[in-house]
Amino acid sequence: MLGGEDSPSQSQSLGGSFDLTQDDTLLGVNDFSSIRIDHADTVANLTQAWINERNSPELLPYKRYLVEPLLKAIEDQTETIMETMDNPQRKFISMLFQNEIERIKFVVRSYLRTRLYKIEKCTLEILRRAHQDDNILSPQETAYARRYQELLESHNHDSFLHLMPAGQHKQDEKVADYDMVVRANMEAPVFIRVRENCGPIQLDQRDEETTMLEKDDIYILRYNVVRDLLLGGNVELI
Repeated sequence: MLGGEDSPSQSQSLGGSFDLTQDDTLLGVNDFSSIRIDHADTVANLTQAWINERNSPELLPYKRYLVEPLLKAIEDQTETIMETMDNPQRKFISMLFQNEIERIKFVVRSYLRTRLYKIEKCTLEILRRAHQDDNILSPQETAYARRYQELLESHNHDSFLHLMPAGQHKQDEKVADYDMVVRANMEAPVFIRVRENCGPIQLDQRDEETTMLEKDDIYILRYNVVRDLLLGGNVELI
Protein backbone atom coordinates (compact mmCIF):
# COMPACT_ATOMS: atom_id res chain seq x y z
CA MET A 1 0.00 0.00 0.00
CA LEU A 2 3.02 2.25 0.25
CA GLY A 3 3.19 4.69 -2.62
CA GLY A 4 0.29 3.11 -4.53
CA GLU A 5 -3.34 4.02 -5.08
CA ASP A 6 -5.99 1.64 -3.81
CA SER A 7 -9.63 1.22 -4.72
CA PRO A 8 -12.13 3.47 -2.90
CA SER A 9 -13.01 0.67 -0.48
CA GLN A 10 -9.43 0.46 0.78
CA SER A 11 -7.22 2.90 2.65
CA GLN A 12 -5.64 5.63 0.57
CA SER A 13 -2.23 5.05 2.10
CA LEU A 14 -0.47 3.23 4.89
CA GLY A 15 -2.01 4.45 8.10
CA GLY A 16 -4.90 6.27 6.42
CA SER A 17 -8.55 5.91 7.39
CA PHE A 18 -10.64 3.45 5.45
CA ASP A 19 -13.38 5.01 3.33
CA LEU A 20 -16.56 2.96 3.56
CA THR A 21 -18.44 2.48 0.29
CA GLN A 22 -22.19 2.47 -0.34
CA ASP A 23 -22.09 -1.34 -0.22
CA ASP A 24 -20.66 -1.20 3.28
CA THR A 25 -23.48 1.09 4.36
CA LEU A 26 -26.11 -1.26 2.94
CA LEU A 27 -24.50 -4.14 4.81
CA GLY A 28 -24.82 -2.22 8.03
CA VAL A 29 -21.08 -1.98 8.73
CA ASN A 30 -20.75 1.79 8.62
CA ASP A 31 -20.67 2.32 12.38
CA PHE A 32 -16.91 2.63 12.75
CA SER A 33 -16.72 6.16 14.07
CA SER A 34 -14.76 4.91 17.09
CA ILE A 35 -12.06 3.35 14.90
CA ARG A 36 -9.84 5.91 13.25
CA ILE A 37 -6.28 5.52 12.00
CA ASP A 38 -5.68 9.06 10.79
CA HIS A 39 -1.87 8.94 10.79
CA ALA A 40 -0.99 8.65 7.12
CA ASP A 41 1.46 11.57 7.19
CA THR A 42 3.03 10.37 10.43
CA VAL A 43 3.56 6.85 9.08
CA ALA A 44 4.99 8.19 5.81
CA ASN A 45 7.39 10.44 7.71
CA LEU A 46 8.46 7.61 10.01
CA THR A 47 9.00 5.35 7.01
CA GLN A 48 11.38 7.94 5.55
CA ALA A 49 13.03 8.32 8.96
CA TRP A 50 13.61 4.56 8.94
CA ILE A 51 15.16 4.76 5.45
CA ASN A 52 17.37 7.65 6.57
CA GLU A 53 18.42 5.70 9.65
CA ARG A 54 19.28 2.59 7.66
CA ASN A 55 21.43 4.49 5.18
CA SER A 56 23.21 6.99 7.42
CA PRO A 57 26.48 5.90 9.03
CA GLU A 58 25.70 7.62 12.34
CA LEU A 59 22.73 7.35 14.69
CA LEU A 60 20.28 10.12 13.86
CA PRO A 61 18.21 12.00 16.46
CA TYR A 62 15.29 9.99 17.83
CA LYS A 63 11.99 10.88 16.14
CA ARG A 64 9.96 11.07 19.33
CA TYR A 65 7.25 13.22 17.73
CA LEU A 66 6.61 10.45 15.18
CA VAL A 67 6.97 7.29 17.26
CA GLU A 68 4.99 8.21 20.35
CA PRO A 69 1.74 9.27 18.58
CA LEU A 70 1.77 6.03 16.59
CA LEU A 71 2.36 3.88 19.66
CA LYS A 72 -0.50 5.66 21.41
CA ALA A 73 -2.80 5.18 18.40
CA ILE A 74 -1.94 1.48 18.17
CA GLU A 75 -2.65 0.97 21.85
CA ASP A 76 -5.94 2.88 21.75
CA GLN A 77 -7.31 1.29 18.59
CA THR A 78 -6.31 -2.35 19.06
CA GLU A 79 -8.71 -2.92 21.94
CA THR A 80 -11.55 -1.18 20.08
CA ILE A 81 -10.99 -3.29 16.98
CA MET A 82 -10.92 -6.54 18.95
CA GLU A 83 -14.28 -5.66 20.49
CA THR A 84 -15.88 -5.30 17.04
CA MET A 85 -14.57 -8.71 15.94
CA ASP A 86 -17.44 -10.36 17.85
CA ASN A 87 -19.96 -8.87 15.42
CA PRO A 88 -20.13 -11.05 12.25
CA GLN A 89 -21.23 -8.08 10.13
CA ARG A 90 -18.25 -6.03 11.26
CA LYS A 91 -15.61 -8.74 11.41
CA PHE A 92 -14.28 -8.29 7.87
CA ILE A 93 -13.87 -4.52 8.18
CA SER A 94 -12.28 -5.01 11.59
CA MET A 95 -9.77 -7.37 10.02
CA LEU A 96 -8.87 -4.70 7.46
CA PHE A 97 -8.25 -2.19 10.21
CA GLN A 98 -6.20 -4.76 12.14
CA ASN A 99 -4.09 -5.40 9.04
CA GLU A 100 -3.43 -1.67 8.74
CA ILE A 101 -2.34 -1.52 12.36
CA GLU A 102 0.07 -4.41 11.77
CA ARG A 103 1.61 -2.46 8.89
CA ILE A 104 2.13 0.52 11.17
CA LYS A 105 3.66 -1.69 13.86
CA PHE A 106 6.06 -3.11 11.27
CA VAL A 107 7.37 0.36 10.42
CA VAL A 108 7.76 1.32 14.08
CA ARG A 109 9.56 -1.91 14.95
CA SER A 110 11.86 -1.69 11.94
CA TYR A 111 12.83 1.88 12.82
CA LEU A 112 13.59 0.97 16.43
CA ARG A 113 15.51 -2.19 15.52
CA THR A 114 17.70 -0.27 13.10
CA ARG A 115 18.56 2.15 15.88
CA LEU A 116 19.34 -0.66 18.33
CA TYR A 117 21.75 -2.17 15.81
CA LYS A 118 23.66 1.11 15.65
CA ILE A 119 23.57 1.53 19.42
CA GLU A 120 25.19 -1.88 19.87
CA LYS A 121 27.78 -1.12 17.20
CA CYS A 122 28.94 2.29 18.49
CA THR A 123 27.67 2.26 22.08
CA LEU A 124 30.30 4.39 23.77
CA GLU A 125 30.38 7.05 21.05
CA ILE A 126 26.57 7.30 21.07
CA LEU A 127 26.42 7.59 24.87
CA ARG A 128 28.90 10.47 24.69
CA ARG A 129 26.80 12.19 22.04
CA ALA A 130 23.65 11.62 24.08
CA HIS A 131 25.32 13.24 27.08
CA GLN A 132 25.65 16.43 25.03
CA ASP A 133 22.35 16.19 23.14
CA ASP A 134 19.15 14.88 24.75
CA ASN A 135 17.54 14.36 21.33
CA ILE A 136 19.85 11.53 20.25
CA LEU A 137 18.30 8.74 22.32
CA SER A 138 14.94 7.97 23.84
CA PRO A 139 14.92 7.24 27.61
CA GLN A 140 14.52 3.53 26.85
CA GLU A 141 17.41 3.59 24.39
CA THR A 142 19.60 5.41 26.90
CA ALA A 143 18.94 2.76 29.54
CA TYR A 144 19.58 0.00 27.00
CA ALA A 145 22.85 1.56 25.79
CA ARG A 146 24.18 2.03 29.32
CA ARG A 147 23.34 -1.54 30.31
CA TYR A 148 24.81 -2.90 27.08
CA GLN A 149 28.06 -0.99 27.63
CA GLU A 150 28.27 -2.25 31.21
CA LEU A 151 27.83 -5.85 30.08
CA LEU A 152 30.37 -5.41 27.27
CA GLU A 153 33.00 -3.98 29.60
CA SER A 154 32.34 -6.71 32.16
CA HIS A 155 32.66 -9.41 29.50
CA ASN A 156 35.93 -7.99 28.17
CA HIS A 157 37.35 -7.74 31.67
CA ASP A 158 36.43 -11.29 32.61
CA SER A 159 37.62 -12.66 29.26
CA PHE A 160 41.09 -11.13 28.97
CA LEU A 161 41.58 -7.70 30.51
CA HIS A 162 42.06 -9.13 34.01
CA LEU A 163 45.20 -10.84 32.71
CA MET A 164 46.73 -7.53 31.63
CA PRO A 165 48.37 -4.80 33.74
CA ALA A 166 45.90 -2.49 35.50
CA GLY A 167 47.00 0.46 33.38
CA GLN A 168 45.75 -1.30 30.26
CA HIS A 169 42.21 -2.02 31.45
CA LYS A 170 40.66 1.07 29.90
CA GLN A 171 38.45 0.44 26.89
CA ASP A 172 38.13 4.01 25.63
CA GLU A 173 41.74 5.03 25.05
CA LYS A 174 43.12 6.73 21.97
CA VAL A 175 46.81 6.15 21.32
CA ALA A 176 48.42 7.81 18.29
CA ASP A 177 46.26 6.84 15.31
CA TYR A 178 44.52 3.98 17.13
CA ASP A 179 41.17 4.68 18.78
CA MET A 180 39.52 1.99 20.88
CA VAL A 181 36.11 3.67 20.58
CA VAL A 182 34.15 2.45 17.56
CA ARG A 183 32.92 5.47 15.63
CA ALA A 184 30.68 6.00 12.63
CA ASN A 185 32.41 6.62 9.30
CA MET A 186 31.28 10.16 8.56
CA GLU A 187 32.93 10.08 5.12
CA ALA A 188 30.93 7.10 3.91
CA PRO A 189 29.17 7.66 0.55
CA VAL A 190 25.38 8.00 0.63
CA PHE A 191 22.68 8.41 -1.98
CA ILE A 192 20.43 11.40 -1.45
CA ARG A 193 17.28 12.81 -3.01
CA VAL A 194 17.00 16.59 -2.82
CA ARG A 195 13.71 17.84 -1.39
CA GLU A 196 14.38 21.51 -2.10
CA ASN A 197 17.07 23.48 -3.92
CA CYS A 198 20.25 23.74 -1.86
CA GLY A 199 23.61 25.32 -2.34
CA PRO A 200 26.19 26.15 -3.08
CA ILE A 201 27.56 23.06 -1.30
CA GLN A 202 31.29 22.63 -0.74
CA LEU A 203 32.10 19.08 -1.82
CA ASP A 204 35.57 18.83 -0.31
CA GLN A 205 37.12 20.78 2.55
CA ARG A 206 40.48 20.50 0.81
CA ASP A 207 39.43 22.71 -2.10
CA GLU A 208 36.83 25.35 -2.91
CA GLU A 209 34.76 23.32 -5.38
CA THR A 210 31.03 23.84 -4.85
CA THR A 211 27.83 22.68 -6.50
CA MET A 212 24.12 23.40 -6.44
CA LEU A 213 21.71 20.62 -5.49
CA GLU A 214 18.54 20.75 -7.56
CA LYS A 215 15.15 19.67 -6.20
CA ASP A 216 14.19 16.03 -6.96
CA ASP A 217 17.68 15.22 -8.28
CA ILE A 218 19.61 12.25 -6.90
CA TYR A 219 23.29 12.44 -5.92
CA ILE A 220 25.93 10.27 -4.30
CA LEU A 221 28.06 12.30 -1.90
CA ARG A 222 30.05 11.84 1.28
CA TYR A 223 27.82 11.82 4.34
CA ASN A 224 29.66 14.63 6.12
CA VAL A 225 28.96 16.89 3.12
CA VAL A 226 25.18 16.48 3.36
CA ARG A 227 24.77 15.78 7.08
CA ASP A 228 23.48 19.24 7.98
CA LEU A 229 21.10 19.19 5.01
CA LEU A 230 19.74 15.82 6.13
CA LEU A 231 19.20 16.98 9.70
CA GLY A 232 17.51 20.11 8.37
CA GLY A 233 15.15 18.13 6.15
CA ASN A 234 16.50 19.54 2.88
CA VAL A 235 17.52 16.11 1.59
CA GLU A 236 16.57 12.51 2.30
CA LEU A 237 18.57 9.31 1.98
CA ILE A 238 17.60 6.54 -0.41
